[in-house]
Amino acid sequence: MTAIARKLYLARKQATDWWGLIVVAAFAFLLAMGQFSAKKLWAGDLMALTGLMVYAATLTRALMRELSPTTSEPRRRRLAPSSAVEAGQELELGLLLVTGVYILIVASGGLTSFLYPLVYALVSFLLIINKRRWVAGVWLAATGLLEITVGMGEGGSWATVAMHLTYLGFFAAGNLLVLSNLAKRLRGQHEVSISTELDRIREEARDFRLIASQLPLASRAARSREDEELRMAQGAVHHVHEQLFFTIDLLCVSLELNTAALLWIEPDPDEGKRGQRKDSRKTPPLIIKEMATASEMVRDNPVIENPGVLAAALRDPKPLRLKALGGRRVPPYYQGPEPVTDLCVVPLTDGKVVRGFLCADRVEDQPFTDLEQDALIKAGAQCMRIIEQERAFAAVERGKYEQEQFYRASELLNQALTLDDVYAKTFAALSAMAPYDLAVLTRHDASAGRHEVLAVRHAHEATDEEARSKEEALWAEHAASLADKSFTDGVCLVSMAVKNRHHMPATGEYPDSSVAIFDKQTRFDQARSVLVLPLVRGEQVLGAITLISSRVKAYPPAAREMLRVISHQVGVSMQNARMYQSMEERATTDGLTGLTNHRAFQERLEQLHALSERTGQKFSIILTDIDHFKSVNDTYGHPVGDAVLKRVAAIFTRRARKVDIVARYGGEEFVLVLPDTDAEGAAVFANRLREEIAAQTITSDNGSFSVTLSLGVAEFPRDSTKRHELIELADQALYYCKEHGRNRVTKVCDLP
Repeated sequence: MTAIARKLYLARKQATDWWGLIVVAAFAFLLAMGQFSAKKLWAGDLMALTGLMVYAATLTRALMRELSPTTSEPRRRRLAPSSAVEAGQELELGLLLVTGVYILIVASGGLTSFLYPLVYALVSFLLIINKRRWVAGVWLAATGLLEITVGMGEGGSWATVAMHLTYLGFFAAGNLLVLSNLAKRLRGQHEVSISTELDRIREEARDFRLIASQLPLASRAARSREDEELRMAQGAVHHVHEQLFFTIDLLCVSLELNTAALLWIEPDPDEGKRGQRKDSRKTPPLIIKEMATASEMVRDNPVIENPGVLAAALRDPKPLRLKALGGRRVPPYYQGPEPVTDLCVVPLTDGKVVRGFLCADRVEDQPFTDLEQDALIKAGAQCMRIIEQERAFAAVERGKYEQEQFYRASELLNQALTLDDVYAKTFAALSAMAPYDLAVLTRHDASAGRHEVLAVRHAHEATDEEARSKEEALWAEHAASLADKSFTDGVCLVSMAVKNRHHMPATGEYPDSSVAIFDKQTRFDQARSVLVLPLVRGEQVLGAITLISSRVKAYPPAAREMLRVISHQVGVSMQNARMYQSMEERATTDGLTGLTNHRAFQERLEQLHALSERTGQKFSIILTDIDHFKSVNDTYGHPVGDAVLKRVAAIFTRRARKVDIVARYGGEEFVLVLPDTDAEGAAVFANRLREEIAAQTITSDNGSFSVTLSLGVAEFPRDSTKRHELIELADQALYYCKEHGRNRVTKVCDLP
């Protein structure tokens, strides 16, 4: 799309967005001038009917946009509208509704119409749904203006209009203070309830070990992975609860129990963290996971801080039977007095770890027998099997997801052609497969014994508008300090991984922050997991990928194995990208001088010419060759001539800007294209090049000598608007220099 077409498109789009406001203004004008009234409408006045149809079409369009926001493209690919666009759409719809109500009032008899209460209803509705207070203010102002227009346009009195405006003001204030705030409070409560429910599902899934216990509640680096884990856990948690309730409810009926409860031991969140050990003397809280009961005194809060009669079972987890309690000592899952006489508690074990307890009680002095205790033990084992089966299913689903991410990562890397593309897709693949706070890609030079940082990515890439926590800012500082860093082989994890051709550390843990990852000057005190993966390509080690995380056990064995395979794929992709880059350079670069060759020059000039035609930007072409270059080859030899070409090319490259095109045109001829430069500026630049080249002294076995340049300058569009004609004109200016003494610069506009 050209720049002009884009501007026209944007102008048309903005006009479409404001079409509703234009219609509103037109109807307000018609009402004020008395051109729209009940009499004209019922008489079939063409202007009134046409305006009414236009208004109906505009209102329908606005309503369809609000009710069907995804008709243009799928929701998952739709970009959210900007705040200004949303505000404009909200303002437009409200004004259309206000105008529509007053059209109905005018059509049905004016301010005395039986439809007038619709004004109060609409004001109430708009003040409840508004998202921006200033939009609500505009709606109220428009309502007041239409009230005055309609009231005074039918011979009404100011007193009547003032009374209506007063009523509208009181009604609006009441709705704004009461109903609007109530609606916002309800929205907030709804958001809180959703967030609480999601947190509960996460905690339930962790308790049942359906998802990894080290998975954080919120992490930008692993957000997609966490969402996938949560999606898989939702169904699993629901299914586990259904099966557990069915089991204990059946147990409650068959053994004639008052209550059967499944209590879970809350895991210690600090267990396993560096420098923190679980205090064995502290009694862990219990959580009511499921319960079948005939009592009304059970706890509303599922968390039990004081285990009460279950303290003995926590200290010594084995079956416990109590009888003749007489209601004096009740299980902790009751919040008030309950005439419990008998209690049986059996532990629920996962391997050798006690996860919780199955509790059963009675209220009619019926002690539990050995047979009933065995039944409870079997029921507890069945509960654990239910969880284990769901855990196995969740593991299969999780493995399937990880394998999909693995294949997707391989596919991404196979599509990468350039080194920058390889780096970007490597980080994208790693973030989908394993969490990290910092990922570093390094290259190893075996001959020099050095490592060089090629690319760095930290997971917390918040925009300027987002608040960054101290931890996020710290990782960003680490990433900045590692950019373009190089370090020698030594006692560090990266060097050991490259030397041994094996990931380091072996367990993925990082218990001692004094162990250098890159060098001794770079420390990561907040790191808890580190994984360095060598990039192996055949018998050669190209470098390493280093993943650093502040989470414990971030890289379990299964993840390490997949990452190891991915690292080999990255090594192959890097090698392929370098080969592609080398082939591309050979195809576009002159082998002797390193400048752009003739074919690539024509392509780049064509692109610049097309851009300049669209934007009107100037550019200049300088065509030059070395004076008497044939005599240099004949006198000093071709190797010396090649050295001259390299010297001239190096000076051109050093003096040119990054946007300039410097190419070898053929033989001893060179061409320079200077964007956004007129002929006068190009001539100044050409003279500087000419003087610098002339000042060079070139030595050879046959003595020292110097060379000079002749340069012709042509400007677009002053000299010509055609690309090939510009080169021909620059060539004519060059030969004019040759015919008039050489070692000079000539512009096309100065040719006789």
